[in-house]
Amino acid sequence: MKCSICKNADLKKVIDLGMQPLANKYPKNEKEILKEKLFNLSLLFCSNCLLVRIENIISRKRMFEDYYYLSSVNLGLVRHFNKLAKKIKSNSFVLDIGSNDGIFLRPLKKLGIKAIGVDPSINVGKIANNNGLETIIDFFSEKTVKKIIKKHGRPDNIVASSIFTHLENPKKFVNNIKQLLTKNGMFILEVEYLSNFISNIQFERFYFDRPFYYSLNSIVTLFQSIGMSLVNIEKINIHGGSLRCYIKNTENLKGSKKVINVLAEERKVLTFNYLKNFDKKISKEAKFLKNSIISLKKNKKKIFGYGAPARVSTITNLAKIDSKLIEAIIDDSPLKQNRFSPGKHIPIKSNNYIKNKKVDILVVFAYDYFKDIKKNTKKLKCKYYMPIPFKILK
Repeated sequence: MKCSICKNADLKKVIDLGMQPLANKYPKNEKEILKEKLFNLSLLFCSNCLLVRIENIISRKRMFEDYYYLSSVNLGLVRHFNKLAKKIKSNSFVLDIGSNDGIFLRPLKKLGIKAIGVDPSINVGKIANNNGLETIIDFFSEKTVKKIIKKHGRPDNIVASSIFTHLENPKKFVNNIKQLLTKNGMFILEVEYLSNFISNIQFERFYFDRPFYYSLNSIVTLFQSIGMSLVNIEKINIHGGSLRCYIKNTENLKGSKKVINVLAEERKVLTFNYLKNFDKKISKEAKFLKNSIISLKKNKKKIFGYGAPARVSTITNLAKIDSKLIEAIIDDSPLKQNRFSPGKHIPIKSNNYIKNKKVDILVVFAYDYFKDIKKNTKKLKCKYYMPIPFKILK
């Protein structure tokens, strides 16, 4: 198997997360639970461009046409996209790829910027269109590019936030970006950052929705190969720590000092041995999480989860945590409520479920947004824990 970015044929297995379900498929009843399938989730490393990829890639069509993630229920993300919209308000036409329910289209529209979205999820795309946020319900393909050019012309700014790791064919995707974007136009890529996952022991960020996990070296290699230039980066807090990459539709532009420094640092740190050591830490942390919850249950503590993002699946399936250990997971998305977590089938409920219940501990799976969660649940007077590493949140 060759690397999808640099064609290096020497990929090495570095991480094994065992048998896992599809993380964003939440069964709603026993019939759907019986249909659920598990696949081995193992990851390969390219020592040439420093890319990590899933060995067994599942079809994107199967993954995304029916989807249960709504961005706009997350107030932290709403604030994030409001700020980004103001940052690029000088642009005349912005395309948002992976626009979900229109979380970024909404503030762009308020600022008077021409903005359309592209998203393959039929159920979620309909929500955006029903709210007057123009969304093409399709994958970002060559056909979609032609459709946009014919109807709207070429955007001077294209944004893709937290969707790049989802792509099955990143080379085809970036070629489509280049063909659609105006000459000298800007592509803003917000991508979950591999180095952060490793340094913070965030193994839960690996799941089948996301076949590829990027270092900055792999991003530079990919865009240089099609004549685009990474000119600057910002480190942002969303999704466990991400990079915002500013990529110009122009060849051979020099990157900022920050870009050059990060590229050099990655070469020192992201090695085969470093990733193998990370794999050992994963097993240790998963066992500690389960044993800690078992100990708390023995002390008669009532334990619930808060937030059912995709990472719930990776954590609970690796650590073998089910509804005997966590009674239910509270989630603010109506698309997930009254369903079950993938694989371990913990019930997912709305906030109302715990209003009149005794709650001693909330395991905050959506810990990135802990401040909002704590504010919404302060009447419970419970303790809050981060799942990995398992520790008290304050």
